[in-house]
Amino acid sequence: MKNIIILLISLSLFYGCTSEEGITTFVPTQNEFDWIVDSGINGSFNPFPLAKDPIMSKVKDIDFISDKSIVAIVSIGEEIRVYPYRFISRFEAVNDKINDITYTMTYCPITQSGLVMDREFKDDNFILRASGYLFNDNQVLFDEKSDTFWSQMLVKCIKGKYAGEIDKTYNFVEMPWKIVKENFPDALVFTNVSVANKTTTKKDNIEKGDLVYGIVNFRLNNNSEVSIFRYQDFTGGTRLSNINISSNKILVIGNEDKHFITSYINNSNTTFKAVQNQFPIVMEDDANNKWNVFGVAVSGPRKGEQLQSQTAFVALWWAWENFYSNFIFE
Repeated sequence: MKNIIILLISLSLFYGCTSEEGITTFVPTQNEFDWIVDSGINGSFNPFPLAKDPIMSKVKDIDFISDKSIVAIVSIGEEIRVYPYRFISRFEAVNDKINDITYTMTYCPITQSGLVMDREFKDDNFILRASGYLFNDNQVLFDEKSDTFWSQMLVKCIKGKYAGEIDKTYNFVEMPWKIVKENFPDALVFTNVSVANKTTTKKDNIEKGDLVYGIVNFRLNNNSEVSIFRYQDFTGGTRLSNINISSNKILVIGNEDKHFITSYINNSNTTFKAVQNQFPIVMEDDANNKWNVFGVAVSGPRKGEQLQSQTAFVALWWAWENFYSNFIFE
C-alpha cells in the first residue's frame, strides 16, 4: 500500500508539470531544496522577461540617452559593451558574451547594485534572469537548467544544488553616459530595442474582430511566436519601430491614416527613421538612402536595393488565436 501511495504522488507531480495541450512546462523544484538563509526572502516565483544575446548599437549612433544617465561598462580584450541601467531595469539581468567569455550583467533597481556574474559554473552555462524573489530587498537570480537561485549581492547560490557556493565575477565600471559618448564612440550599447520587448499588456485591448498585423517567428514543436501590431500603434503620421526577432533586427513601419503596416529585416548597423508627407517614400537611413513602402531604396548609394522580410501578414485577431498561442504584444 505504501508503494502505491508513493507511485500516485510521483505521477501527480509529473502531470502537474504538463499543460492541457501535453506540452511540459517548467516548475522549479522548490520542495527539493530549501533556502539556505533563515529569513529575508520575500516575493514569489515570477521570472522577469529574458534578455539573452542582445543585438546592440554603437554609442555614436545613439542620441536618446541623457548625459547624466548612469551606465555600466564591461571591457574584455579590445571590446567594450555599455549597459545603461535605465534599459536593464526592465529585465534586471542581461545574458551576453564577449569572444568566448559568457557573463550576465545584473542590476537591482531597489538596491541600485550592478554586478557582472560569470555564466560558466562547473558543468553549467547559466542563463540568469530575475526570479521575482528578493533577499533582503535585493534581487534573487534564477537559472532554469540547473534549478538554482543566486543572491546578487552575496554572489552566492542560496537555493538549489550549488547552495552555499560563490560565483565568479568580472570587472565593470559605472560612469555617466556623457563620458562614454565622448570617449568610446564605437562601443556597443544595450538599449530598449536590444532584445524583443515581450509584454502582454495590449492583449486585453484587442477584440476578436480586430485586424492586426503579425510577424511570425517559426520555431520547432509548434512553439512559434508572433509579434503583434495594431493600426492604432501607428497614429499621427508614419511611425517606425525597431524590434528583434531571434537573430534578426526588424523594422516595422506603419501609418494608421493610410491603413498600412509592413516590416523589413535590417541586420546591418544602419539606423532608419520615418519620413513624413513623401509617400510612397516612408523612411530614410543614416547613409542618405530613401526607401519606399515596398522596402526599395529609391535614392542614395543603395538605390535599387530591396530589403527582405520575415513572414508577416494581417488577419483578424480570432484567426491568429486559432493558429498560434505565443504572442508578443509590441
